[in-house]
Amino acid sequence: MNNLRTVAVIGGGISGLSTAFALHEQAAAAGIPIRCTVVDAAPDWGGKIITHRVGNLVTEAGPDSFLSQKPAGIELCSKLGLTDQLINTNETSKRASVYSRGRLHELPEGLVVITPNQLGPFLRSGLLSWTGLARMGLDLAVPAKRSL
Repeated sequence: MNNLRTVAVIGGGISGLSTAFALHEQAAAAGIPIRCTVVDAAPDWGGKIITHRVGNLVTEAGPDSFLSQKPAGIELCSKLGLTDQLINTNETSKRASVYSRGRLHELPEGLVVITPNQLGPFLRSGLLSWTGLARMGLDLAVPAKRSL
């Protein structure tokens, strides 16, 4: 009697690939034979995660990092044998910039996962226009939406 379970995962981005990997791990641990097929419309795996290399310059499209304080990302990299490919933040130049309105704006001090926890540096950064800053300030006065 064949107990092989057949599963299709739609999407070859990080979510689909992680799902297929977890299915294989959990099925193996439970002693369940599984055939998992991942299907994606794109010709390459990874979804929005793409690395472009031009000479010595490395540019990430999509997520360029994950929070190493949260163990799930490191754990997945370890299980996949990718820990030797992880690149830590360069402590001497760990600042990031955003291209906006024709120039690079260095992200201000006090950003944690792109959320400002220090208002002063963010307001002085030039990252948002005066209109954008005004709209941001209005969020404090706009009542929360009620669920439908």
